[in-house]
Amino acid sequence: MSKQDLLQEDSDGEIYQPNDPTTILKTIIDSNEHAAIACKTKEHNPNYLSIICANEKFYETFDISEHGLIGRSYDYLFDDLDLDYSSEDQMEYVRLIKAVKDFHPCAIIVSLPDISVDGFKKIKFRINFEPQNQHGGELAHYVILSFEKISEQEAEKIETAEPKNNSNIVLLRNLERSLRNERLLREIGNLIISDMSVAEVSQNIAKSLCQHLKTERCIIHDYRSGITNFVVEYRDSSSKAMFNGNQDKEALKLLTRYINFQNHFYEKFGNKSQKSSLSIVEDVTSDNNFLSIADLCKEFTIVSQIAVSTTLNGALNGGIYIHQSSKRVWLEDEIDLVEIIADQFAIALDRSASIEKVMTTNHALMEKTAQLKEALKQEQEMRKMQNDFVALVSHEFKTPLQIIDSTREVLARKMKAHNVFDESIQKSLDRIKSGISRMSNLINGTLNLAKMESGESQIKLERITFNLKEFISEIIEKNIPLAVNKNIKLLIRIDDLPEEFSGDPKLLEHSITNVISNAIKYSGNNTSVKILAKSNDIKIGLRIIDQGIGIPTEDISSIGKKFFRAKNTLSVAGTGIGLYLSKYFIELHGGDLLIESEINVGTSITITLPKNSLQ
Repeated sequence: MSKQDLLQEDSDGEIYQPNDPTTILKTIIDSNEHAAIACKTKEHNPNYLSIICANEKFYETFDISEHGLIGRSYDYLFDDLDLDYSSEDQMEYVRLIKAVKDFHPCAIIVSLPDISVDGFKKIKFRINFEPQNQHGGELAHYVILSFEKISEQEAEKIETAEPKNNSNIVLLRNLERSLRNERLLREIGNLIISDMSVAEVSQNIAKSLCQHLKTERCIIHDYRSGITNFVVEYRDSSSKAMFNGNQDKEALKLLTRYINFQNHFYEKFGNKSQKSSLSIVEDVTSDNNFLSIADLCKEFTIVSQIAVSTTLNGALNGGIYIHQSSKRVWLEDEIDLVEIIADQFAIALDRSASIEKVMTTNHALMEKTAQLKEALKQEQEMRKMQNDFVALVSHEFKTPLQIIDSTREVLARKMKAHNVFDESIQKSLDRIKSGISRMSNLINGTLNLAKMESGESQIKLERITFNLKEFISEIIEKNIPLAVNKNIKLLIRIDDLPEEFSGDPKLLEHSITNVISNAIKYSGNNTSVKILAKSNDIKIGLRIIDQGIGIPTEDISSIGKKFFRAKNTLSVAGTGIGLYLSKYFIELHGGDLLIESEINVGTSITITLPKNSLQ
């Protein structure tokens, strides 16, 4: 079934979707005699299957409401699986993960909680993973998982069955270790880009490292301009605390001595060419480098350790120390994991410093705004601070890009090291790299705009000829997941767009993506967004109509001004520069951006471009 089959016009020219994928899949799983769910793959994350619907048997079997299910990843069902390396359930789950990654059908048998009885009990389920790519078309990126309860007699036969081949067990255990590491990196990546303070992020990283590596203590601190601003410690109940807060002066002296030793060790032996430098010691009692803190190591039973010094632009900016009270040989994948986390921690420290600068600049900006009402002579200084603010926010955008890019590089190195070549994975890595490149170019364009407004330079269009219809279709495709999450229908009619158009695709992508994503973001759940296009010999018109919160009449004239946001949007995240840049880039092409809106009805934005723009 093709997209053209799904998007049809009625007699009035409106577009409707009589057979969308969710409806088709709901019909399939409703006819299944077992509990079943339908999921959609998530772009750039093949291990994430977002649940889009379930049958009544599933809701009854797992005692969950539709509100608590839709949008979650399928693997939440396996959160309570035994993570011991010898667990049959866990090895079966790893087989499922591999099937998900390869997008191949498979069947596994695992024990899951049985909510039909009082008390804690588990029951075996046969889980069938069925990708729908054999149907092609709209179902190519969807899967169905069915859950069949297994009788006690059949379960007993499974328990007494011949054990798995030893080589398979070793392979599954290795896959499981990789899975656990991947989960930890994903959790820490989410922590770093969250709204937590860097100290809170560090506390969570310390806890995760201790629990994951099964170590006894982890200490993390920052180091900026020769000063430690925060220290966090996570330890098990058998370990003595090294850091009891700033009130314990004696403990603070010991900790300062330990940190100074590690900093000196880095300055003497550390690798200055990398983001982080690791020193690994299996037994400090037999290492002469530790003689100066031998008493301290004895006091806190430090025998084996991994010490990481993190840097930014060649300057020391933090440390991570993992301790064990007995000799320990650190495994290669454990060392690799700590090194990746240390690199991300260095980014978190940089992000924290950037946020502090943004907050400081924003506070100063507010003060200058008040002063501007009293004295227009300060306008020039005010405009400069606004440009600084744009530059700082643009720099903040680079943090998640750096995380994505570093993760992509790690995956590429791992594949090369293990002589693994998968064309689909390589294509995905290439798409990630391409996306990072486009986003970086857009950030640079924003910075250039700030410079231009301060009189330092000008933005120049880099025109190329491209297919405008395909270009708009790709932008719409990228926004489909955002619409699906809110159950918003995209009603599309863009066949009238020309196939040949001359313009700057980077600037136009920013403008059109911003308008479409805003239409979805500010629309309510279960509504629709129309994307319509018309063209004649002179102009091209693209109209986006939402059913959102609307814009107050008194604010419409100010929409599109730098940093301005309507008063009814302040509860939604935003900076107020997106539409400003969109309008500016459209006008650079000789076009215009027009806004019509009504409170609690919706907003219509029309983008016009000259059709003959080949000059």
